[in-house]
Amino acid sequence: MQIDPTIVTAIMALFGIGVIGIVEFVKRIFGTAGKAVVNFIITAVVSVGATAAYLVQADMFSIGMFIVYSILIFGEASGLYHVFAKKTA
Repeated sequence: MQIDPTIVTAIMALFGIGVIGIVEFVKRIFGTAGKAVVNFIITAVVSVGATAAYLVQADMFSIGMFIVYSILIFGEASGLYHVFAKKTA
């Protein structure tokens, strides 16, 4: 299976708000400022949900794609890494 950066971009922009926006909204609702573990859990839940929603909607769902893209989206949304970041010269 080859990872398609356009799918990662599409999932990150899900619902027009973006996964990061949804994560920040949920964190603000629950007041989790300074609680790293809780923030990672919220980010993971939103990332997995957004990935599942996109893959089902695009009729591309498979367990393998779900796992791989969930990990990539979690990494992007949490800021741990930016796999598909644009390089500047």
